[in-house]
Amino acid sequence: MIFSHSAKTKWKAKTTLGTGSSDFGPAVERSQAFTLVELVIAIAVVSILTGLAVPAIDSAQNEHLAREPVNELHRMAREVRLRAMTEQRPYQIVFDREGFNAARFFQPYGGREEFEQLRMDLEQLEQRDAMVEASLARGIDLSNEAADPERERVEDGLRFIDEYQLSSDVGYRLKFWDDTDWVDMSGGVFRRWVFQPSGMCEPMKIQVESDGSFFEIEFNPLTADVKGEQSWVE
Repeated sequence: MIFSHSAKTKWKAKTTLGTGSSDFGPAVERSQAFTLVELVIAIAVVSILTGLAVPAIDSAQNEHLAREPVNELHRMAREVRLRAMTEQRPYQIVFDREGFNAARFFQPYGGREEFEQLRMDLEQLEQRDAMVEASLARGIDLSNEAADPERERVEDGLRFIDEYQLSSDVGYRLKFWDDTDWVDMSGGVFRRWVFQPSGMCEPMKIQVESDGSFFEIEFNPLTADVKGEQSWVE
């Protein structure tokens, strides 16, 4: 039997393709693999993207840390405003060189000693509550005293104290609506920011500064939200 050249070629191509050993097999395998040049290019691209991303991540972290005092003060302001409106009692945020402190507002002319007394009264209440719970665990009920609504009202207000202490490298200044100049709080000054049951508060600005950042925030007296901001972070 005589086979033509074209028939042999077709038969060979069919046979080799079926076994995976055709002349085109190695070419297909080479197209699915990475060459050394392609790997080097891919590594270089990843390195460049990583080098661009790391500074951006560091900058975002630095800004988050630098903004923390401002965010905490904003959180306190919203919290005491809500409490004042809900309970129909005035609340306050007091400022000193150590940081910000939120509590019920009792004495309009009180100073730092008033807040220290509030803290001591709260500790005494916590100790008394612990004694009552320990007595109940032993079957002794010490809570049968006649209820005093006024005393309960005062004690309920004493139980809320929120404190934020600034880092040693952070300084800040305040400016209330009746201040002509910024008041540096590092000198031991004591100021209070009162929130009325209506939800209104005194207009106030604050400047928070550290070695690598600066924030100047103005609060809205109607909502206690941030009304304006000027800032920079290295």
